[in-house]
Amino acid sequence: MKPVDCHCHLDFDRFNEDRDQVVERARERLDFIVSVGCNPERNEKTLEISKEYGKFVKFNLGLHPTSIDYFNQLDKVKKQIRENNPCAVGEIGLDHHHVEEDEIQQRQRKVFRELLELAEELDKPVNVHSRDAEQETINILKDYDLPNALIHCFNGTCEQAVEAVESGMKIGVTTQVLYSNHVQNIVRELDLEDIVLETDSPYLYEGERNEPLNVCESAEKIAELKACSVDEVIAATTSNAKEIFGKH
Repeated sequence: MKPVDCHCHLDFDRFNEDRDQVVERARERLDFIVSVGCNPERNEKTLEISKEYGKFVKFNLGLHPTSIDYFNQLDKVKKQIRENNPCAVGEIGLDHHHVEEDEIQQRQRKVFRELLELAEELDKPVNVHSRDAEQETINILKDYDLPNALIHCFNGTCEQAVEAVESGMKIGVTTQVLYSNHVQNIVRELDLEDIVLETDSPYLYEGERNEPLNVCESAEKIAELKACSVDEVIAATTSNAKEIFGKH
């Protein structure tokens, strides 16, 4: 079995010069990639990339909580989701790190809930951002009947991670696990059945541009932390990824 990158941004400009090579490196060692849209324009680019690389690059469509200038295009995003059948709705969620103004946080909540309602209606999983708003994100997700919810790049407390997985959610472990003691502690706290691998490419790779292939390094680090084999990590996390994204 091969690993999966459950959250990356292949549409970002930092891949423009060598996107083909990045995907081909990943294709040699990964099962599939999930490339995630953030606003109407990035959603269109994500769709184009998925069509170019076929089933190996699955796509999500959404509206990122920091894409404030696009909140007035929520209906357009909903239309994109309805018309293009993504494997999940995302990236959606809350961000109280970059957005501190109460009024805009209220708008984030409204956008988040409307897209969760759409995901519930369409029976779609969600790929969720929760920076500095982990508890509220978990609480809101509990209000909806969704087939699956991935809280990506999770950096909340270990207790919050446990609460999320006990409610049926999955935790996205990024390449931060290679260098973050906090993320390593979260991994120690959870079972392999609770997590998936992701890069959040092009971010979160110390000092360099990240890319999907680097989930292989994460799998090795998690095996070290959990005192198990790399094959066990890959088998569990890929099974979880297919459970979330495998219908499309």
